[in-house]
Amino acid sequence: MSQRCFIYAAWIGIALLALTLRFHDLGERPIHADEATGARILSKQMEGGGYTFNPQHFHGPLLNCSTAPLARLRGEHTWSQLSIVTLRLSPVLAGLLLVFTPLLWRRELGTWGTCAAAALLATSPLLVYYNRMYIHESWLALFGMIACAAVYRFATKPSSRNGIVAGLSIGLMFATKETFAISILSWLCASALYLLYQRYSGSQTATAPVLAIYFKPAALLISCAALTAIYFYSDGLRHAAGILDALRTFFVYETTGGHEKPFSYYLHLLLWPKHRLGIWWSEGLIALLALLTLWRTCKARNPVGAVLFLSVATLAHIIIYSCIHYKTPWLMLVPWAHACLLAGFACHRTAALKPIARSALGLLLLVGIAAQTKQSWHANGRWAQDARNPYAYVPTSKDPAQIEHWLNQLRHTPGMPSLEPIAVVGQAYWPLPWYLRQFETIGYWIEPIDTLRDCPIVFAMQDTAADCDALLSASHVPLPRGLRANVQLMMYVRRDLWQRWIHPNQE
Repeated sequence: MSQRCFIYAAWIGIALLALTLRFHDLGERPIHADEATGARILSKQMEGGGYTFNPQHFHGPLLNCSTAPLARLRGEHTWSQLSIVTLRLSPVLAGLLLVFTPLLWRRELGTWGTCAAAALLATSPLLVYYNRMYIHESWLALFGMIACAAVYRFATKPSSRNGIVAGLSIGLMFATKETFAISILSWLCASALYLLYQRYSGSQTATAPVLAIYFKPAALLISCAALTAIYFYSDGLRHAAGILDALRTFFVYETTGGHEKPFSYYLHLLLWPKHRLGIWWSEGLIALLALLTLWRTCKARNPVGAVLFLSVATLAHIIIYSCIHYKTPWLMLVPWAHACLLAGFACHRTAALKPIARSALGLLLLVGIAAQTKQSWHANGRWAQDARNPYAYVPTSKDPAQIEHWLNQLRHTPGMPSLEPIAVVGQAYWPLPWYLRQFETIGYWIEPIDTLRDCPIVFAMQDTAADCDALLSASHVPLPRGLRANVQLMMYVRRDLWQRWIHPNQE
């Protein structure tokens, strides 16, 4: 087999692997609370409720914009019609495209470095798990990787074309999520150190850049980024207030409690080996290859500009995110995609290595990719919602899906009275509304009220369960259920409905 055919076969294998890991049983995992709230925002927009961006609690509009056409194509136009698979198709598409972003660095990475980086992106358990989730980070990672390449090109050659490409991709990042600002800061640090190195390295081939040549391309970059973000936040220039809200979000955004983590949280999540559910969990291969990249680069005494840029950008991302007390695993998608790219440089110019070293590197890469594939398969399979799964963050219990199925059975029982109105009492009840979306009349209360006795079905969150039990003990049958990891709820079924369910043939 010729080398060209071998390369094509490698890319086909990488693509199929990425596709399989991201599409397999896509709708089986119960919907996460963040997915459900995003789905509600999408449905309101699709049902003609208009576009509104909430700068205090939610993120950019691009996720909705990418999902709405897919939903319409699949014949889903309302809240009750939306399906989990439809919601997750959009981030899956972003995740698949992310695998091919190393091709933007082919000139620096070389053929096999590009393949290695793509394989790491395709199999990373972190990336695979959250590419299968209806959240903004998959698109942010995709545009972030495109922007990273464009910013590096801009730093090395400040042309109008590079400025426009960088501006468009940064604008799309802004339209996706406000945390794009962390990437901007990281790339600025990387660009500054890269330019300083070029100026003071003493290399005869290095030329000191003249800052004046950056002015026009930089103006194009900023203009394109601003116009792109304005278009999305203003809903195609139809909602001018969205532009101001996009800026206000940096000052008024409110994070929810319970997500405060120590500085080492991300390093422990990704690198520290953990033996759970019968297998070892770690993505240390990526860090090991990234360190090998740095060692090979320093040993050559001629640091590659791309390696320097990516090393600083990756490290800056991780440090900044680690310094922020609010932490969730999916915030690492952008930094970890950078790390995968940096790790790919370990396979750059392998022909210059000794045969033993080349074989050892190839074996390490294959074993590591196999280990990552195994972790990804299990993380998204039978253990997708298990709290011991390192990537399952505040997972939804299987109970809500079973509640939905049981309520559908209950409402179709012969002679069964109407199940509406349904009452939900308490706070932090998502994703429960997703599983009740087939019902039209649902009321939400912070505290229980006397009229709840007349409601056929009542759901009480933990903070109101005692009060609801005192109110409904004589009229309803209590059924304890789980909602999310370590979050319980009580389902109350009115006694006449319960008796009809228990004795369907009794008149």
